[in-house]
Amino acid sequence: MKKLATSTTIIAFIFTLISCKCTEKASVDVLTANAWELSMLNGKAADTADFGRGMPTVTFTSENKMNGNAGCNGYGGEYQIGEDGSFKADKVFATKMYCADAQGESEFLKALNDANRIKTQKGKVILLNGDKEVMVFIPSAK
Repeated sequence: MKKLATSTTIIAFIFTLISCKCTEKASVDVLTANAWELSMLNGKAADTADFGRGMPTVTFTSENKMNGNAGCNGYGGEYQIGEDGSFKADKVFATKMYCADAQGESEFLKALNDANRIKTQKGKVILLNGDKEVMVFIPSAK
């Protein structure tokens, strides 16, 4: 009987570990620890062919500012994160250079403005609109 109880406890513990999504609340410390590069946009893997000057990036500062490259143009603005995981990009601006191969840039900027939640998971920053992941960022190699 004791072996059964021990086995059940071990199985329950393993199940708990496996089912863990390892999601943590996004904090300014986590966001500012890296520059971030886009890896997913609106549920699809980000493709450099959709961006005229490289993969979009974002850098968050501890003063609640953000800036980066949207794939062609530079952009900046402010951000707010709430204790409940809420996110808001505010006062976002971008330069207006012409880029022939940047059809993904407008989609990127729209997703950034539409995001209303944020989380971090397995070393990634994830922006959501409701429950839908709209942007996933990985640490930038640059």
